[in-house]
Amino acid sequence: MSRTDGLYTAVQRQVINQMLKLAASDDKGKIVKAFELAEKITPDQYKGAVHFVGDKVKDDHPALLIAKHVTSKLSPRCRDSFIECLIVSTLLRGVAKRRDLVESKGIYAPTTILISPTMRCNLSCTGCYAAEYSAEQDLDRALLQKVVDEGNEMGVYLFTMLGGEPFVYEDLLDFARDNKDSYFQVFTNGTLLDDDVVDELAKIGNIAPMVSVEGSRELTDQRRGRGVYDEVMAAMDRLGEAGVLFGYSSTAMRTNWRDIVSDEFIDTLISKGALLGWNFLYMPLGRHPDLSLMPTPEERNEFRLAIHRIRDTKPIFPMDFWGDAPWVGGCIAGKHYMHINSDGWVEPCIFTHFATDNIHDVSLLEAFNSPYFQEIRSRQPYTDNLLLPCMWIDNPQQSREIMAATGAHPTHAGGDVMITDLQEELDLYSSQVEQLYRPVWSCMAAEKHAAQSDERSVEPSPVA
Repeated sequence: MSRTDGLYTAVQRQVINQMLKLAASDDKGKIVKAFELAEKITPDQYKGAVHFVGDKVKDDHPALLIAKHVTSKLSPRCRDSFIECLIVSTLLRGVAKRRDLVESKGIYAPTTILISPTMRCNLSCTGCYAAEYSAEQDLDRALLQKVVDEGNEMGVYLFTMLGGEPFVYEDLLDFARDNKDSYFQVFTNGTLLDDDVVDELAKIGNIAPMVSVEGSRELTDQRRGRGVYDEVMAAMDRLGEAGVLFGYSSTAMRTNWRDIVSDEFIDTLISKGALLGWNFLYMPLGRHPDLSLMPTPEERNEFRLAIHRIRDTKPIFPMDFWGDAPWVGGCIAGKHYMHINSDGWVEPCIFTHFATDNIHDVSLLEAFNSPYFQEIRSRQPYTDNLLLPCMWIDNPQQSREIMAATGAHPTHAGGDVMITDLQEELDLYSSQVEQLYRPVWSCMAAEKHAAQSDERSVEPSPVA
């Protein structure tokens, strides 16, 4: 048995089997017990997070309803694959392997890897050019396998599939079936999730679709095409009925951000069975970037607060990719994840279309420890204010310096638009956001300090 596999196949394996048995019930007491067992075998750096969620469940927080959905409404295959990936692969095997790399070689590995196996799509959304790509431009199946194999070797078992539309990629389901130790979060427009595909997802178990939706029927159809909203809702119904773990993804723009944090929108998703959501700010990328679509600083803060309200009151877990940065210490691009595009270029972030290395030429480990990625990590967090995590829209001078210092080049025509064309506008935007978030962050920091002081004041004095 290798050191990196740990002892989970023995003592911890027994605990995990017990957890899976407890997870087959929707009884609160058994769910709480499962969290207590999970905390015992979780590596120290993650125990706090597991304990935090466990306490929420004990207190009848909406997190209890999410846990009950996982234990009682997912298909057995989907339920067990999710728990196995989260506990066994990501927290036990993954942490051990990544720690070994640091201790033995002084090099780092990500926690997760994002992959765009294709840029093709079956839709022709306004402003998007994915429909212009051909199958010949897809990532080769052997290279896709290389990414997963090398990821597993360095402790990565959670992968996110992007595009384009990942479900147009040939044999995506077979690929997931052939890589049972890994778990795949697939961002999809949802229109290809017919009965046959959903039935397969329930059987395979290690794919969790994240279905894109712009908010209301009107907003979604306006962006994606007439009738798409109804197709998406029907796909969610099929996923929920089949017991497939799924969520949603939305791009927060000035035109729709209120819709995607409205009770009507969120309650509809909950009724379908969605358990989590990813919310991204509109980024001025692509052929026709439009800064007028970016939420204003005030709107961005209102959106952040609305996401917190939803998490505290409803049985769904939406995430705000920018507003939740304080929870993870700021920007995690190039630190906890990387993105492989359909040409094989290794990018630190899905919004950073610059690279120095390609998986045709180097290993993932070499790319992740390249001077380019090291330069990014050395600067993170880019500011003491963790509500300003992004090197593109919050700290644009940082992105310019990083690309200049490392020689990173655009991975497609127009990929450098935020450096070449939008400098003045982004400098103004980042200044406005900083002015708004400066007092907000000061208050948050003061509250955290007060809470820590309270905790220290109630600690028992050491016995002489």
